[in-house]
Amino acid sequence: MAENESLDLGSSPRMRFVFDTFRNGSSCPEVASKLEKALVGGLRNVLKQFREKGVTLADLLKSRDCPQALRQLLRKVQGHDYAELFAESAATSGPTVKDCLASWIDSILHKMTDQICHRVAGSKHYPTIEEVHAFLGAVRDHLRPVVERLVTKLAEDPDWLPRCAPKKRQGHVNTTAELLNVSLLGVKSE
Repeated sequence: MAENESLDLGSSPRMRFVFDTFRNGSSCPEVASKLEKALVGGLRNVLKQFREKGVTLADLLKSRDCPQALRQLLRKVQGHDYAELFAESAATSGPTVKDCLASWIDSILHKMTDQICHRVAGSKHYPTIEEVHAFLGAVRDHLRPVVERLVTKLAEDPDWLPRCAPKKRQGHVNTTAELLNVSLLGVKSE
C-alpha cells in the first residue's frame, strides 16, 4: 500500500510542488492552479486510502454528530491527517452535510497554505506577512468555484472521487493550417 497522503510540507511532494511555485513568485492564477491540483489530488488519494481501511466519506459524514463513532473511524484510518481535520471540522461546522464538507475542505486548504505562508514571509517576493496573506486571499478567491464544486459533488455522492475540472480551451487551433503560412525560415507569409 502507498504511503498516507500528507499535509506536511516537509514530507509531501505534492505540497512541495505548490510551495516551490509560490516561493518562486508565480502569478496568482498559476499558484491557484497548482494548489487546486494538490487539493483535488490529495482528496482523491485520501478517499481511496480511507476505503482501503474500510472507511468511506459517507461513514464519516454519518458519524459527524457522534464523537464516539467518529473516534472509532479515526482509529480505523490510524489518525490520518485528513481524518483528524474532518473530525475537527465536523465539531465546529454547521448542521448540513455541505457545511461539514465546506469546513473540512477549508481546513485542508488552511493547513496547506498556512505552512507555505510561514516559510515564504520575509522572502524577496513576499517581504511581509501581510503581503503573503493578501496574495493567499487572492489565491483562495480563485479557488472558490473549485471548492464549491467539490462540496456539491461530494454532498451529492460521497463515493465520488474528485478530479480536476477540465479546463476550457480557447478554441480549436489547426496547427497544420497555421504552419501553411510560415516559410521554411520561420517567417510568416501574408
